[in-house]
Amino acid sequence: MAYNLNFKTIFSLFLIGIIGGCVGIGLTLLMHFLQHLTFNAPIDATMPFRVMVEDASPLRRVLALLACGLVSGVGWVCIHRYGKPLVDIKTAVQNKDKNLPFLTTFFHALLQIVTVAMGSPLGREVAPREMTATFANQWIKICHSSEEERKLLLACASGAGLAAVYNVPLAAMIFILETLLLSWSVTSVVAAFICCSTAVFMVRLGLGDLVQYPVECLKFNDYLVIWAIVAGPIIGFTVFLFDKSIKFLPKLPKSKPIMILISVCAFGLVGILSIKYPEILGNGKAANQLTFTAEIPLNYAIGLFASKWAAVLLAMVAGAYGGRITPSMMLGGALGFVTACLWNIVFPTIPISSSAIIAAAVFLGIAQKMPLTSAIFMIELSRFSPAYLFPICLCFATAMPTYYIVQQKLTK
Repeated sequence: MAYNLNFKTIFSLFLIGIIGGCVGIGLTLLMHFLQHLTFNAPIDATMPFRVMVEDASPLRRVLALLACGLVSGVGWVCIHRYGKPLVDIKTAVQNKDKNLPFLTTFFHALLQIVTVAMGSPLGREVAPREMTATFANQWIKICHSSEEERKLLLACASGAGLAAVYNVPLAAMIFILETLLLSWSVTSVVAAFICCSTAVFMVRLGLGDLVQYPVECLKFNDYLVIWAIVAGPIIGFTVFLFDKSIKFLPKLPKSKPIMILISVCAFGLVGILSIKYPEILGNGKAANQLTFTAEIPLNYAIGLFASKWAAVLLAMVAGAYGGRITPSMMLGGALGFVTACLWNIVFPTIPISSSAIIAAAVFLGIAQKMPLTSAIFMIELSRFSPAYLFPICLCFATAMPTYYIVQQKLTK
């Protein structure tokens, strides 16, 4: 970007970072409150969401998902019928004629958090990104910012929301540069650092320095490196299949009242799947906690993988919105867990938990088209040793060519 930072822009970046941090705190507290309420956990109890859903009775899970389907159906039908057309952040950043409608985007983001808290299998990260960006958009209008300023501030606002909700300042900064601005200029880098660091500072003041996945960092051996190279093509091909399965979903009329019934039925099926696999509920963190610590047997990991895949598709059929970061991580982690277990039957043993974390990063990076972000994201989430970047990079080196080769060959 040719644009240079001035005092007004720097002030705006700090302000948007503060807003992003406050949004992250508010949405996190709201989500935790609704999780406790939905799954009948004591409001004052501090327990992981995984424990809540596992402790809830099967009937409670099914009823919770039916309620989630009703809220989702009514909510998004109303948004599509009575709100302004939704605009995604990437479109808003790249097209000056596409503004984020404030009230529609605000309630759209709020509804995502509510449904994820009630068990929707989609991610929560889009909500703080959109809410921060829509507040930033109002500030941009007040300041009469130039087109270059607008693009920079909106992208940084989106990254600040991501940084705040996951406590990942560096990964969020790279996310801004890699996926939104598509620029690595000094201006872009400095702006992203200011906004994301400010957002995380605010969140740590409000919620503390939370580690999303506090898992033991094991020393890896040469066999794990070889596994990473071999597993790459499997991950790449699986991501291709996942993308294809989403594209095959039917295009339903999202503003029609019939979507309410479809939503209730689809989420009801997710509730039935959760009877056997409660960890598929929510964004995927519950299942990640199991695969990243190798606490489940092979057959359960296979069932968890298939059930989460189906649950994500059902939620999308229902017309629900949400992120795909943690669901992608969860699918990758389960796939890495399964392949590592099979590897250990035949070849020298490798740490299964480490394999799950590597595969989660690679699956996420390919599925969301952000390999650099995902590698750093995984390290920041778990506080794993940066030494793990080596097997992650090797896995990417075989996974990405596989994905794009298969995509070219099978989509002709």
